[in-house]
Amino acid sequence: MPTLFESLLIAPPPAPTPPSPPPPTPTSPETGAPPALRVIHLETEQNDEERRRQISVNKYGGFCVHAIIAGMLCIMLLVLFCAAPIGQDDLLDKSTAERLERQRRYFEAKEERLRLGGRMEMSPLEEVANGRLMAVKMVDDEVHNLWKNYHSQPPPFLRHHNISETDLYGLLRSMPKGGLLHIHDSGMMRVDILIGLTYQDSLWVCVNGDQGFEDFRFSKTYPHIQPSGDEDYQCTWMLLSNFFQYENRTVYKAKLRECLVVRPEGYASSSELARHLRRAQRLIHGLVTYYPLWSNFLGCMLQDFYDDGVQYVELRSSLPILYDLEGTNFTILDTASSMINAVRVFQNTRRDFIGVKLIYAPSRDYNDSRIDQYLENARLLKAHYPDFFAGFDLNTFGDECSLPLLGRATQLLNVGKNIDFYFHAGESKCPDSYRPDANLIDAFLLDSKRLGNSLNIPLHPEIMKALKSLQIAVELCPLSNHYLQFFNDFRQHPAAYLIAAGFPVVIGSDYPYFWNSAPLTDDFYVTFVGVVSGFNNLRVLKQLALNSFLYSSLSHSERRMAMAKWHCSWNRWIKNFVNNDKFKDAA
Repeated sequence: MPTLFESLLIAPPPAPTPPSPPPPTPTSPETGAPPALRVIHLETEQNDEERRRQISVNKYGGFCVHAIIAGMLCIMLLVLFCAAPIGQDDLLDKSTAERLERQRRYFEAKEERLRLGGRMEMSPLEEVANGRLMAVKMVDDEVHNLWKNYHSQPPPFLRHHNISETDLYGLLRSMPKGGLLHIHDSGMMRVDILIGLTYQDSLWVCVNGDQGFEDFRFSKTYPHIQPSGDEDYQCTWMLLSNFFQYENRTVYKAKLRECLVVRPEGYASSSELARHLRRAQRLIHGLVTYYPLWSNFLGCMLQDFYDDGVQYVELRSSLPILYDLEGTNFTILDTASSMINAVRVFQNTRRDFIGVKLIYAPSRDYNDSRIDQYLENARLLKAHYPDFFAGFDLNTFGDECSLPLLGRATQLLNVGKNIDFYFHAGESKCPDSYRPDANLIDAFLLDSKRLGNSLNIPLHPEIMKALKSLQIAVELCPLSNHYLQFFNDFRQHPAAYLIAAGFPVVIGSDYPYFWNSAPLTDDFYVTFVGVVSGFNNLRVLKQLALNSFLYSSLSHSERRMAMAKWHCSWNRWIKNFVNNDKFKDAA
């Protein structure tokens, strides 16, 4: 008996079914005539269209199937070819090496375009300048090798080499660097000038039990000034002229300098470092907020910015209350008004200087007892000087470990959209590493327009993704991060990854005169020769300068005007660099 399969093979085909007779043609009920020929014609067209569609599906469907099969065979052959053992044939060795080289070039080119400034279009003159800049760096490459023999002390180049005399440093100092978006006014007074101020008449000093200095005050009579807030120092006031009867002036200078600068050997903890910075700010406050000296301080500060290639500044300040010799205190609006007037006077003689905006940044205390007053001051400044006031920050002095999280300050949740935030966040090394990271997340959720000194950013991939998508810049101050003991090797600085991945980054300087640095050039220098290392070029420098405008608080019209002024300065610098006979043989 045949199997089912055999039956199917030998069974005769079924007889065709006879066609059904066509249905009778319908007629019109009135005339008995067939329907209009137009209806028959439409039905015929529909049938023809359906038949053509079926033919097309069969034709191209079969073609696609064959194409897919052929493609799969090609892929299999390619995989077998690539998996062939290396060394069986010289030609195979050569093709494998070429393929590896092509793949390497592909990834290098892709990463280069992704890097900060990688898509920057440069003029032929800028390309010439770029070649010469890299050649200038190579001349003193050993001098600029920041990570050689690195340790916890200040960077070796600041101690063993006079970097300010190198051609590379000179070029970076003269380069128009755009805006400086992260700097504190208390870090902008040169220590030698501060010491010189202490030799004036009517200056009192508050001396503690160890003969150290806690406060300064100009006054006609004994100043009855008591510690405020969380300050717990105790001291006795005496005229400085009388103090010099007991203290040698050379010893006095050394002791005062030690109070103002960050010491090279470092500090036991971030809290100890924060106490030192708060004390230094207190000493500076009593000297520079004396009303007759305030305008001189502002003038020196603006001139230092301008000489260092900075054309625009967003200055973080607590807007200290000014006082006079009789002990009269002015208001916070008086302080702001004096700053605005000083900038206007400065701009009258330097037309390419774009200006200054204020980020009101009072010091945060350990229980946030003064935040309500700080926010009221911010609203007052916004109402009276809307073009000068940029936003609000809380200065932590790098001690987020001891301070409450930003999200715990519920007053910040109700500020509204009329005041912009520019928070410090994520810049501490705490035993509980979650604290600064949570602070960073809070700053982002509070809609901070930029994030200040956010060293822990790479630990938060979701926040990083949002920052890149929303174009929220990270403010980085490499030298400050080093001196405040966060990093010893600039190659390991988070900025290295952020720049390589093309994130929005701006370079600041924080408190440059606490470590005897220029307002911005030194931080550009260590970024160029240390952080970006082998990937440094003119494109990175130009993009960093442009970022200082793109991520600033300037309005659209202000930004357009500022960038036009900067472009003029930039093009003039490029032309002078290329035409300088000193560098013509460098490339």
